[in-house]
Amino acid sequence: MKKNITKITTLLLIFLIAASSHVTASASGKEPQIAGTSAIIYIGDTGETLWQKDSTQRMQPASMTKLLTCLIAAENLDLDKVIEISYEATLPEPTKMYLQPGEKITVKDLMYATLLESANDGAEALAIATAGSVDAFAVMMNEKAEALGCTGSNFVNPSGLPDENHYSTAKDMAIIAYAAMQNKTVRDVAGTAEYTISATNAYEARSLFNCNLFLKGGEIRTGEYDISVEAYEGVVGGKTGVIDMDNCTMVTVLDYDGIEICSVVMGTDFENRYSDIKMLMDYGKTGISKYTAFEKGQEFGKAGLTGGAKNKVKVVAADNGYVNLPEGASASLVTVKCKYSDQITAPVQKGQKVGVAEIYIADELYKSVDLIADENVEKGWFLSDFGISNMQTVIIFSVIFVIAGSAIAILAARASNRRKRAKIRKARLEEEARRQLEREEDLKRRNWPY
Repeated sequence: MKKNITKITTLLLIFLIAASSHVTASASGKEPQIAGTSAIIYIGDTGETLWQKDSTQRMQPASMTKLLTCLIAAENLDLDKVIEISYEATLPEPTKMYLQPGEKITVKDLMYATLLESANDGAEALAIATAGSVDAFAVMMNEKAEALGCTGSNFVNPSGLPDENHYSTAKDMAIIAYAAMQNKTVRDVAGTAEYTISATNAYEARSLFNCNLFLKGGEIRTGEYDISVEAYEGVVGGKTGVIDMDNCTMVTVLDYDGIEICSVVMGTDFENRYSDIKMLMDYGKTGISKYTAFEKGQEFGKAGLTGGAKNKVKVVAADNGYVNLPEGASASLVTVKCKYSDQITAPVQKGQKVGVAEIYIADELYKSVDLIADENVEKGWFLSDFGISNMQTVIIFSVIFVIAGSAIAILAARASNRRKRAKIRKARLEEEARRQLEREEDLKRRNWPY
């Protein structure tokens, strides 16, 4: 009977865990009543969807696209590189930083203009600098999106200008936003409220103000709307987008107690865009029950390797092992298992992936975090291919040397002793012979017959 109750309890917990990763909400409280057509609350650290509304519907992402553009640029360009602006890059409308043909400006300044004031010409300049052309950059965008796990997107330009072949989903944009915020450069830029671009060879200094008012708070005044927005604690970045006043988008990434919540709304109107996102962030926070299985940099022992100066390498977690526990689940159900790569061969560089730490809840795999080397291990000596470290090689040969030296010393001592004994025997025999000779000489002198 007790076994059956335990089994039923375990199955119930597993059901709760599975339910938490479905599109229905696991958070408590009143669900968001948003104006937007499509939306999602996505936990970037765990890949969970806390709440969604038609989050896989294909829609125009507008300027949220620029997060992907800047992520690719940050991964491929030196921030201090000076770009000479082509005529092609100055053409996109309507939002722009008024780049001039032949103007020389750094990649860093282009990224600030692209993310803070949504400059379409800045995005185009980054694309051309990265890939040589907008078309070639679009290929990179789609490859990157696919690599991140996006399944409902296709990008044809770096700015998000309307195009029937340029589309994404709320879920895909949440995945992209989370990935972008993991890049330090993009995170720093997207999280800046104000920035000034110094005067260039073709234009005066430009003052930039982030369209994401949750960073600092502020007001938006247009002919039709007068919107006041308060700063929202924990927002680390995001991006707004506008197709027209009745078709707006927005994404924010919120750091809440160490877990990053991505909130996306698409197909909302200009007036409700900020209120929609605020409702999503508020609701997202109610669904977080954080548990730390382990922290970034925590040691996980040592992994064996071959061919190295050492035969083991120190291993640490590459990221935090945060868990969002399903409602009603106990932290005692969380376990961690380490799996090292089958064949780790030197040389090994610090930061190199050498395995994964798998986090389980009630024996169900929840997430995996990379395990990385915490030290450099150089290629070892000739015995290292057999898993013998340089130090062990030194010890082995030291022992062999000591044993061989001792054996030689023992053999030498024995030989010396043999020589000494032989010499003593020879001396004794010679002494005996001398004495015998003396006796015989004495007998002759006395002429004794016996």
